[in-house]
Amino acid sequence: MTPPIELPPLPPGPDERPWKDRAGLLDERARAMGTLARWYLAPHRALLLWLSTLIFALGWSLAVSGFQFLVKGEIVEHILGVIFLGLALGATVPSSLGVASGIRRDVFVGACLRDWAELERDPQTLPHWRVSGGALLWLGPSIVLACLGLALGGFAFFSDISTESFGTVAGIGIVFAAAGALGMAKAIDYYRLVRRELRPHTSGPDADGPDTRGPDTRGPDTDDPDPRSPDPRSPDLGYDGSFWSD
Repeated sequence: MTPPIELPPLPPGPDERPWKDRAGLLDERARAMGTLARWYLAPHRALLLWLSTLIFALGWSLAVSGFQFLVKGEIVEHILGVIFLGLALGATVPSSLGVASGIRRDVFVGACLRDWAELERDPQTLPHWRVSGGALLWLGPSIVLACLGLALGGFAFFSDISTESFGTVAGIGIVFAAAGALGMAKAIDYYRLVRRELRPHTSGPDADGPDTRGPDTRGPDTDDPDPRSPDPRSPDLGYDGSFWSD
């Protein structure tokens, strides 16, 4: 894992960019995006998300069981309820804090990645920062996890189960669906950057611009006769200076 302090910062502003030419910009952009993308789609971060999801789901189950023991009114059940609730806190609090911290880091790194990508677009440098299989590793299991969560939620709402089981099954379904949505959102965000990089450049208007001059509204020029037509006053045509000759 690359520590956050070693991640590339946000790209400099338009007035602070040190690159002398486009080649330097593309080289620095590819290096920064490669580091950010590898951290963003690191496999161990996906494993941590799924592990935290399972731990939180286990804590939720313990919490529901603990409340059920507490409402029974027996001393032994009360003791078991307190124990289960303590275990639930020990499972849900660290896992939820870990997921929240990961989301904050992902938001920051994703923003940096998009800012660097918006500086330029060059398919030739895509292999230098593309993480092969990284987004697929996030997308595939996340879809499975989200579908499992939706199936559990649908089973809890539409099947005839007890109230105690409903709370457990519905809660776990919501946790699984939320974790799957987080993984899918990250993968889709990365795929959008790759698609933007591969999109061809659109040709702009002609450099000289369209001809904005209107049509010539002047009538035929009667002051300048066609130089190729003969002058009727020429002596060759019988003109003696005052009349036409016979």
